[in-house]
Amino acid sequence: MHPPSSSLSQEGEDDVTQTQTAAAGTSGTAAPTTAATATAAAAVSPDAATVTGTVKLAGVAPKMNAIPMGADPYCQSQHSTPATEEDVMAGPGGELANVFVYVKNISGNFPPPSTPVVLDQKGCQYHPHVNGIQVGQALQIKNDDATLHNVHALPNVNSQFNEGQPVQGMVSTRKFDKAEMTPFKIKCDVHGWMRSYMAVMPHPFYAVSADNGTFTIPNLPPGNYTIVAWHEKYGQTEQQVTVGAKESKAISFSFKG
Repeated sequence: MHPPSSSLSQEGEDDVTQTQTAAAGTSGTAAPTTAATATAAAAVSPDAATVTGTVKLAGVAPKMNAIPMGADPYCQSQHSTPATEEDVMAGPGGELANVFVYVKNISGNFPPPSTPVVLDQKGCQYHPHVNGIQVGQALQIKNDDATLHNVHALPNVNSQFNEGQPVQGMVSTRKFDKAEMTPFKIKCDVHGWMRSYMAVMPHPFYAVSADNGTFTIPNLPPGNYTIVAWHEKYGQTEQQVTVGAKESKAISFSFKG
């Protein structure tokens, strides 16, 4: 186990900036930024195109086990029914949530949105489970729980960080300065079941599939693109798509269970 730390090591300061505040019982942060609202910050051409789609799981989804939270009575008390693992969130028709979908090949300068992305710790789970952020965009990590969390991020391109958030209402703010398009894990060393995944994007053309398996990537310049779909358990797949001016094109992805 890595010990909690409230500051970055020297080697991480080149890649990630960080500030931390604590306010007992209150977060004092802006509302979360979703991939959809982050995308809306991109400059929109009158010829902008849209890619929509669905992601499904072919085969029977594995049963998600209840999370044993008994080691921390506070965590257990936050759920009227036991919380379950989130590795595979599939609907009755195989609709697959929490799939990170993004454009692999696009050039241009895309300044980061001024609104932060928020990663919340609530009920001893991360919210959202999968998300993206742009290079240089602020990430606010919140602790809404009245228990210690230790936020341990494990990127492969950006520097890792590992810090404790012992106070309810504590907020840490960080920024990543390198693109890392394959999502990396963020975990809690105190509560081993807590996992989240985040990608650092050089552009705003990405989305996370919803509970019904759908996603939308708007505001794309017309062109030929490779669209990648990534899932924490099933890996990734990609396909080509061409969109013309003002065109909306639907695609679909399928993962084998």
